Amino acid sequence: MKLKFPSFALLTLLLFWGCDDTTNKIGWEILPSKDMVVTRTTTFDVMSETVMADSVYARSLTAYLGRFSDPEFGYYDASFITEMTTAENYTFPNVYKYDEATKTGTGSMVKDECETIFLRVSYSKNTNSTQGFFGDSVTACRASAYELNEQWLADRRSHGRFYRYTNIDVSKYYNKEDLVGSTAYTAHDYSVASSESNENYFDIKMDKERGNKILKLNREHPEYFKDSETFTKHVIPGYYLTTDYGDGTILYVNRVILYMGFNFYATDSLGVAMKKQVTDETGKAGSDSTFYAVEYVFSSTPEVIQANNFKYSDKLKEKIADLDNTYIKSPAGVFTALTIPYDEIDEKLSNDTLNSVKLSLTNYTDISPYEISMDKPSKLLLIRQKDLKEFFETNSLPNDITSYYVDHNATETNKYVFKNIANLIKKTIREKKEEKEEAGASWNAEKEAKWVEENKLLLVPIVVDTYTTSASYYSSGTTTVVGATHELKPTYARLVGGKGTSGGKLNNPIKLEVTYTTFGNTN
Repeated sequence: MKLKFPSFALLTLLLFWGCDDTTNKIGWEILPSKDMVVTRTTTFDVMSETVMADSVYARSLTAYLGRFSDPEFGYYDASFITEMTTAENYTFPNVYKYDEATKTGTGSMVKDECETIFLRVSYSKNTNSTQGFFGDSVTACRASAYELNEQWLADRRSHGRFYRYTNIDVSKYYNKEDLVGSTAYTAHDYSVASSESNENYFDIKMDKERGNKILKLNREHPEYFKDSETFTKHVIPGYYLTTDYGDGTILYVNRVILYMGFNFYATDSLGVAMKKQVTDETGKAGSDSTFYAVEYVFSSTPEVIQANNFKYSDKLKEKIADLDNTYIKSPAGVFTALTIPYDEIDEKLSNDTLNSVKLSLTNYTDISPYEISMDKPSKLLLIRQKDLKEFFETNSLPNDITSYYVDHNATETNKYVFKNIANLIKKTIREKKEEKEEAGASWNAEKEAKWVEENKLLLVPIVVDTYTTSASYYSSGTTTVVGATHELKPTYARLVGGKGTSGGKLNNPIKLEVTYTTFGNTN
């Protein structure tokens, strides 16, 4: 009997007999060397420099107050504008009246006058879990408050959200002659035991006639108190708070409250003013029982405008001139800017595939000789200069395409490491090609310089808000970034880098590590 093999079976058998211990190279050995798929890594030099922040978009519920100076950066002043909110259709208690016919009373105020009025500036105590101030807790300071003027009322809504930027010209919005009041304070209030309150505060007393003016408006024009917007226009435009004495403390203010104090009658269930149960030294019967109390009347809240203002000394400009280091300083101080060699990357790797682009930034460990020093920024945002304004104004989140953020790795490498910014590099190269193609012959040195400036990468200190879902039997829980805002607390870092050169080459270039796939010889 003859065995018959189908043609495909015979082919399989022949291939099996033809195999040896080098079968793992089948398919590769028959390819030309130029078609081999290879993964390689190369580096590109990146120039870095320090640039002025000028101002930042401050979307914050915290207000900053005080002055802090250090030999590295000089002084910076923090002051703020705040409006006040009112409860809808708020009315003050009425003056007491007794009705002889019904033997009942109405109202409770002794007279239609304000006894005291003051602003309370409140901030948290410094504890392990909260931070209410930066700097020296016992430095003597003085805070002053001014009422805002008509110019503020004119500009506050008509100019968009200009007040969000920290270089707002506050001098236009108050009159130096219209001082509401001043007070001395220290960051830690030793007159209040730590167990009594979680907050520190100080009070700025006003002339009680300011309170009487508010009271009179409430009696005659209750419609002015129907909501916070109307209240701001007709009653209190707001206040500007600043310090004019003291250096070494920045307060993180969480509330400003306007209190007003009045004398009241103590009344019974029928509203009738009660009599004292004792006689005075003359032996006469007791008079009506009265007491003094303050009303928590108006306050700063997230619903009304609050604007932070920061001012720096010219010493900060010295960091711009340092060619062998770069700096990051918050709030609204300086950023580090990186000039990525996009054209060089495109020219060298245009026929290859970018897999990953790693950017590592090392910061110096500076040992401060001073008792009080700033921490390093805990988080940095990496973003193109042209995207910075829109990112913060539109409450955007890092998307790992045009914006990235990392945590400072202090325990292991003392670095900020962006593990893969390939999406940004590829997108920027592609956009430049499209812009040049559209411009055609009109693309010139001026447009090239503008493009390079707009596409520098900025390193910006930020605060990230997250939301974490609870762990369950089926899930370990996840953490999602829900907000990113400028860091407004004092921080700084000195980074390895700079734009200083020797012999036409950078002294301290930052290395951009690019991993790519190419076709070529595997040797």
